[in-house]
Amino acid sequence: MVPNHGLGWRVVLLLSMCGGGPAGAQARNATPVPVTLDGILSADRDDSPAFTPDGQTFYFDRTIDRNKTIMVSHRVGGHWSSPVAVPFSGRWLDQDPAVSPDGTYLIFSSNRPVPGGDSVVFEQNGKQYRGAHLWRVDRQGSGWSTPVWLGTGVNGSNLVVAPSVAANGALYFIQRLGGAMHIYRSEYRNGTYLPAVRVALGDSTQPTHDPAIAPDESFLVFDYGTGNGTLGRLSIVFREGNHWTTPQDLGDDVNRDAPWGAHFSPDHRTVYVTGNTHIWSVSLAPWLERASSPR
Repeated sequence: MVPNHGLGWRVVLLLSMCGGGPAGAQARNATPVPVTLDGILSADRDDSPAFTPDGQTFYFDRTIDRNKTIMVSHRVGGHWSSPVAVPFSGRWLDQDPAVSPDGTYLIFSSNRPVPGGDSVVFEQNGKQYRGAHLWRVDRQGSGWSTPVWLGTGVNGSNLVVAPSVAANGALYFIQRLGGAMHIYRSEYRNGTYLPAVRVALGDSTQPTHDPAIAPDESFLVFDYGTGNGTLGRLSIVFREGNHWTTPQDLGDDVNRDAPWGAHFSPDHRTVYVTGNTHIWSVSLAPWLERASSPR
């Protein structure tokens, strides 16, 4: 079971899921490396860091009491600064910050009130839990714009989380529809997010979680299935024409700590994930090199 890092919905959904197992054959293996970034990060309170393109700033969410707040740290003089809350976060349950590939905006999930409505909640088994919708803030000088709700085309349920942004603005995320979580994609066109469409990955009966999309949408890292009572096994797929390859499991060493919440390093060859005991970095080199080699 994944520990409750202030994300009660993850625990609730695990209780309702069934079936599942390791994704595909293990084509390669990698050794995960624990990450603290000068002692800033700890898996019992923090989620995976999301870096700016220059690698000099990272955002993450931190459990504070029963809330989650988006934090930021900067690399100064070779060391990471003490993290502080970003100005648009701190009151609501804000989580899953995703930096756009060009660094000009950030997408995050929050249970804050939607325009003309109340804070987002969802119900399951007669109980009410804090939900989430996706919001966007844009860079304005050294600060940020007011958060903008992404509307019903993206926020199609009361539990929409784990965003990841492609270079063309396409938004990948997960939402709960019909009792299970799956990955969806919303195309960004003329300043508008189009209605989201479920991404077809592997066995359609298995849940899919926490996407990390490559800037050119050539590959995707995500949690697949339900594994051994967890949110699934960290896996990778590659785009071939208009479909995705069979999910490749990233191996037992990578999945031993039940990783979730993948975010890319600035060069997009490593993912940072949160596990039961540590935040880890996982090199994707074995899979990327195999995918790029002549067949």
